[in-house]
Amino acid sequence: MGIAPYQYVLGQRMEKAKELLQQRKYAIALHQTVYGLLLVCAFSVGLAVVLVTIGLVIIYAHQWLKRFSWVQPLQQYTPIISAIAVIIGGSILMVCAVI
Repeated sequence: MGIAPYQYVLGQRMEKAKELLQQRKYAIALHQTVYGLLLVCAFSVGLAVVLVTIGLVIIYAHQWLKRFSWVQPLQQYTPIISAIAVIIGGSILMVCAVI
């Protein structure tokens, strides 16, 4: 019996990563310090944009949901609902990683 396609792809990626780590081809070792710094800065800017966007969506969603009377009683349960969602999401990721 063969392996699942995602397991094959994951195995190939792991082998390539091990090969690259053994070759020690890092940006600094290749005298590409500016390229490495550019990648770090690009990642940081992208992360900042995503976090600001999520914050704005939450603020505007909160203001929009205030218009509906049925939302008010549910607001006290929001922390519990979000905690359960995080636990379920984390559990699903853990199970997928183990299987």
